[in-house]
Amino acid sequence: MSGKQKIFISCGELSGESHASRLVIELYKRNPDLEIKALGSDILHELGVKLIQDYQDYSFSGVSEVAGNLNKILSLKDKLIEELEKFQPDVVVLVDYGAFNLQLAATIKTKLSKQPKIIEYIAPQIWASRPWRIKQIKACVDKVLCTLPFEGKLYKEADIPHKYVGNPVIGSLTRAMSKDSFLKQFAKIQASKGQDCQPQRDETLIGLFPGSRKAEIKYMLPVMIEASNKLIERNPERNLRFILARAPNIPRSLLKKYGLASKLDLARGKRTHHIEVLDADDMLAANHKLLSASDALWLCSGTVTLEAALYTTPYFLAYKSTLLNYLLYLMLRTIDKAGLANIISGKDLCKEFLQFDASVHNFIEETEAWLGKDDFSDYYYQIKNNLNELKEELSGQDSAKLAASEVLSHLN
Repeated sequence: MSGKQKIFISCGELSGESHASRLVIELYKRNPDLEIKALGSDILHELGVKLIQDYQDYSFSGVSEVAGNLNKILSLKDKLIEELEKFQPDVVVLVDYGAFNLQLAATIKTKLSKQPKIIEYIAPQIWASRPWRIKQIKACVDKVLCTLPFEGKLYKEADIPHKYVGNPVIGSLTRAMSKDSFLKQFAKIQASKGQDCQPQRDETLIGLFPGSRKAEIKYMLPVMIEASNKLIERNPERNLRFILARAPNIPRSLLKKYGLASKLDLARGKRTHHIEVLDADDMLAANHKLLSASDALWLCSGTVTLEAALYTTPYFLAYKSTLLNYLLYLMLRTIDKAGLANIISGKDLCKEFLQFDASVHNFIEETEAWLGKDDFSDYYYQIKNNLNELKEELSGQDSAKLAASEVLSHLN
């Protein structure tokens, strides 16, 4: 048997894995001999982590979608438990993906012959919905690494060991990029693919982020396409430009399925929309450049909303799902805000358009409220000022380094 210290990391989707990757880098820096296995994808695998399973076939959102795939999810849990019994990790780190990871933690506590320490990094948002989950956390998690300033109070009241390690989104940010520099780089990328898109003068750049799950693309992309087309028709003097960020796990074929023209269509001069797609070798880095370089953003709800806020780029948050998922969300939520920036600040820094409000009309109305005659409106600049205040509040902690110290302190 190996004498190496062993860690298992469980991630279930892209944003959590991107945070886990920075944690892994810090862990290997301090102890290169660690043996780390994970539920992850190529992001962790390329860092030297051995994958027990790729999560991409198990990335479900919404209560109804999870319920419809329950057998598949349970089979994944059983496989992980079987592999963990062989691996016998010293520490298990649960990264986001709350519902599944809490079930996994509970099963680890009852099924594994050797009990590892269980650490929650990016804990379930019990302050937003399903507050009873704190009982599950108390029963099966040894320590919670809080990533939001107000979470500590909840865990202190429940007598659960915890520590605030700062928000990992801050560590994910790349250096902000100017719009001109980004558009020049984008032109080079497109030219390498045989497409001519030289920057125009006085362009207003709006970045589109329709999500990293198939269901999000299905519901959000058609609305973005129609709204962008109508905005260009209504505002010819503004030279509006829309560039869409494709998540690394979303194939171009899915974008085509829900309305974007294919590369072949574009080569033949057929375009049914005004949206260009950002396709770069390093999609995560390119998408962050678009977040910082855009004048404004249309975002699908998720971690990207906090990333945008920390780049101080005005945005609105939108989300659509099945009616059943939406009704369950209304029943389970305990706060009336969905975006992290709004939740952390306790203010409505940016608009939120959920379900029926995620409409072409609202997309157009909010975007035109940002636009002044030549520059941008006072309303737009007030949003930027508010986001800058939030950025100052959250800055100053290196979450990955602090989390790594906590994880290593729990090794046997």
